[in-house]
Amino acid sequence: MSNNIATPSEETTFKSYTSALANAYAAGRGSYNENLFKIILDKHTSTGGAMQVLLDVGCGPGNSTRPLARHFGSAFGIDPSPEMINTAKNLSTKFPKETASGESINFCVSRAEDMNGPFREPGHRVDLLTSGTAVHWFDMPRFWSSAAACLKPGATVALWTAPGSYCHPSNPNAAKFEEARSRFWRENLAQYELPGNRLARTSYDHLLLPWNCSPPVDGFLESGFTRLEWDRDGKLSDTEHFFLGDQAVTIEKMQKRLNTASMVTRWREAHPELAGTENDVLVKMAREMREVLGEEELIIGSSCVLLLFKKTGE
Repeated sequence: MSNNIATPSEETTFKSYTSALANAYAAGRGSYNENLFKIILDKHTSTGGAMQVLLDVGCGPGNSTRPLARHFGSAFGIDPSPEMINTAKNLSTKFPKETASGESINFCVSRAEDMNGPFREPGHRVDLLTSGTAVHWFDMPRFWSSAAACLKPGATVALWTAPGSYCHPSNPNAAKFEEARSRFWRENLAQYELPGNRLARTSYDHLLLPWNCSPPVDGFLESGFTRLEWDRDGKLSDTEHFFLGDQAVTIEKMQKRLNTASMVTRWREAHPELAGTENDVLVKMAREMREVLGEEELIIGSSCVLLLFKKTGE
């Protein structure tokens, strides 16, 4: 792994989402496989973590907050996008008693670099801080300092992303499909990739960690750091199934999921006259993928990387 540290650019695409886009994100992205949440919770409790307060940072519409919240007495989700938070609150009306204590999740607008909420108050600090496919947009030195101020001694920080979706090798023409997909991305979307996208795509290899900040952020020991990774570049870790689950989808469904990708959003902003037409970037991609695959349905899965940190005592 390279020692080069990347500095992410500030995210503006999701922050400026409309209500319609936030709802499309909630429906299109979904949550993560229970395998991931089980590992996070097991690692947290096995290292002395308590189950009182959860904080999900960059929570979006709360897709990852809810599966974890039911294990905690109180749960908070913060995001800089007002419409993402409005969508999260609206969805919460459909899920009463979201936490172990029967409370609803407290969603509020807040930046990762300046976390504000009841969890900053003495006696109410955080046991588990999570961030799923979001931390690559953060100003990391400020995030680590803000996180350290929110966490109890012995708390856990869990950061993860699913860098890419891949065709399961059992699919006919899987290798040709992946080759065509990669070529299409390079030729059509690569120019809309920002440093944050690159951090995620390269599995957080170059994410700035607390002891690499200048100056280092106190409260996190490198000896307490764990990195777990599955299915990198689509190569199955267990040779049979993706860690985050195998999913039978249609190319049309894949196209709908990609509607919320930030690079696709930026492409459409650059080509408003083509967005939604037969020459839309995703319509062209779907057409090419059908030609290569020779059918509409396929099995896909995602790679995953999980970074775990422990807050030291005070």
